[in-house]
Amino acid sequence: MTNAYQLTAIKLRYKQQLALDIPELNIPSGKSIALLGENGAGKSSLLKLLAFTIKAEQGAVTLFGQTITPPINAVQRQKIGFVEQHPYLLPGSVESNLKLALKLQGVPTEKHGQFIHYALEQTQTTHLAQKDSNSLSGGELKRVAIARAIVYQPDILLLDEPFSHLDQRHLKLLEELILTISQQENKTIIFSSHDRLQGIAIADETINLVSGKMTESPLLNLFHGQLKQQRFETGKISIHTTSSQIDTQHIAIDPHQIIISNEPLQSSMCNSFIGRITLIAEESATIRLTVDCGEPFHAIISPESLSRLSLSLGKTVYLSFKATAVSLF
Repeated sequence: MTNAYQLTAIKLRYKQQLALDIPELNIPSGKSIALLGENGAGKSSLLKLLAFTIKAEQGAVTLFGQTITPPINAVQRQKIGFVEQHPYLLPGSVESNLKLALKLQGVPTEKHGQFIHYALEQTQTTHLAQKDSNSLSGGELKRVAIARAIVYQPDILLLDEPFSHLDQRHLKLLEELILTISQQENKTIIFSSHDRLQGIAIADETINLVSGKMTESPLLNLFHGQLKQQRFETGKISIHTTSSQIDTQHIAIDPHQIIISNEPLQSSMCNSFIGRITLIAEESATIRLTVDCGEPFHAIISPESLSRLSLSLGKTVYLSFKATAVSLF
């Protein structure tokens, strides 16, 4: 499999603060990749670096095997579509915005109609073609911005927090759109999200960022605190670990390794909490739960488990996991 990007020895600073510190990163082509992390983790910086709208002060970035030095040329630019977190459309109709994108990318005029029709159809925005950009709702604006980014049919689509500030209907439409595009041959989608469960559910792979650095931890059930004699103290709960690292400030717990039960388990698992279900959501044939145990825990279970346990919002349940399920960093 070829790589869409290869990053080597990347360092990027904002106002003397290290925003990205990535020794090595290979991003495969033809995949859907979720950039996961809290606000300030470096997700937007990494996307801008991949879009070549900013340049790292150290390190190298290759695009399909070619080392790139910004500003990129027209041929390279046509390979990438980028939608920022707060996209801006020019005054005028949706169709005129797409035509301008095609013109700027050097697409022959005779292909404009065909390309626009396809982009609007993909994003389910055909009915908005003649609508003024200033009259679009937040969800419509996001989908039209994606239509503008894909209208010239780039190989890579970069999306910065595409799901933020959307109602449930538009969020579902956008999830379906990302899945549809990612299933196309040789299309690479890289999107950022602070919703780690959502990212895991719809992406082929994830890149996890903490303070500008990559981590293998899933960044779900991410807690901050201090480790004291193999117990991690969050300030609200105490979590058993298998480590004695004195410099640990963060832990993460894989949601797939969390067991939900209606009664306390008789097992060797040394982490057991009682809590109340505050969220039940369906994600790609799995169920994600949020359980408030003093700290919010996320668990992923099967629809069969949801039915068997008769789980519902507000229900009190027991949540258990092994010390080995805890990642420290």
